[in-house]
Amino acid sequence: MEKRLATFLGCELRELPRMKLGTLVHTSFLLWGDGEELGGFHSTMAGVLQILSNEIVWDVEPKAEEAETPKVVVN
Repeated sequence: MEKRLATFLGCELRELPRMKLGTLVHTSFLLWGDGEELGGFHSTMAGVLQILSNEIVWDVEPKAEEAETPKVVVN
């Protein structure tokens, strides 16, 4: 998708910033959303999310385990 976007914009692939997969899907619908090769936006996003997971599509870093803080009980 990145190469296709670079070609469309008339630039080199290395000139584009690193994009999350979800951002690329949104951008492709913005640019080519009326074409026959793409399904509907919601069905495509749902399929991508089901196949790859939210963490991969949006490049979400897993949260580090927070250290347990002792609970103070006040009577």
